[in-house]
Amino acid sequence: MNMMMLMIFVVSVFIVFVQSKHLISVFIAMEFMSLSLIVFTVLVTYSNACIVLVVMCMAVCEASLALAMIVMLVRVCGSDRAINLMSDKS
Repeated sequence: MNMMMLMIFVVSVFIVFVQSKHLISVFIAMEFMSLSLIVFTVLVTYSNACIVLVVMCMAVCEASLALAMIVMLVRVCGSDRAINLMSDKS
């Protein structure tokens, strides 16, 4: 089970680096990373639920911030393509 969580984490990191054309795909890969970390934390710390709750709260905060930034970017630029962040508009 630990090996499967490690494999999901590595695949999600790979997706972040390969499929970085749209920010929503990067966001989904980051959610897979946080999901694999939560499941791995549950498997490692059997009786310490406080650590699991802290990791889950951090994942929820990361998700809400990333989604708000993507919505703001789509409103300003018109799309969620990562090239919009890198081009000079002046």
